[in-house]
Amino acid sequence: MGNIFLCELIKLKRSKMLWLVLIGALLPVILNYMVALNQLESKPFIKWDDMFQDNLFIMTVLMSPALFALFTGYIISREYQERTINSLFTVPRSRTQLLIGKYITMLTIMLLTLVLVYVLTLGSGFLLKHDALTFAVLWKYVQYYAIHLLLQFSLISAAVTVSLLGKSYIPAMGLGVFAVISELTIMQSKYIMYYPWSASTGFMLYFSDRLNPETDVTVGIYTLVLVFVLPLLFNVWYYRKADVHSG
Repeated sequence: MGNIFLCELIKLKRSKMLWLVLIGALLPVILNYMVALNQLESKPFIKWDDMFQDNLFIMTVLMSPALFALFTGYIISREYQERTINSLFTVPRSRTQLLIGKYITMLTIMLLTLVLVYVLTLGSGFLLKHDALTFAVLWKYVQYYAIHLLLQFSLISAAVTVSLLGKSYIPAMGLGVFAVISELTIMQSKYIMYYPWSASTGFMLYFSDRLNPETDVTVGIYTLVLVFVLPLLFNVWYYRKADVHSG
């Protein structure tokens, strides 16, 4: 499994896709910085809680669904796009192991992106007038970013499914864009925890005490577990049974 993961990283190293990690981390931090800068016009200083919470909200609602779906689509469909899927399926590893290796690669890329976002958010905050930064605040948001990673990872199985069926990253990119647009509407309704992409937003609102207290968060847990497990089972079955690509 380690060799499969290493191979996937080497393939990414030779692509331009890794630039999206930097771009995807910079954009929400820049937007968050502009929001904080505007707040300083009416406040004597920014609060670190607001800085991190606003960044997490921007990531959850606008950036992560589309960005991570695009990463997923590229990692899953690259061999189909480059006509090397025949070679991949001849390696002495099961197709299930190959697919799991891709999941681990996607988790690693997501982790790298969020670590970079965390560090850049911290750095941008020091460019503004701010309140005292404590270890408690730092550790609190390390945990929140870890939860954000878990929530977003639970959504990638759907992106894997459309990438396998379409044998291209375009369907996954479309899914990510659709997820952003649709969750902006559903997150404002009482069905926020019934829709996977708005459920992830709901949990971020819950941890920041912004969620309607009448909302049942356990529904969101079931929603995200189902949207991860059911497509995962299909993906394993499809990847194992699909014919070798003729291209």
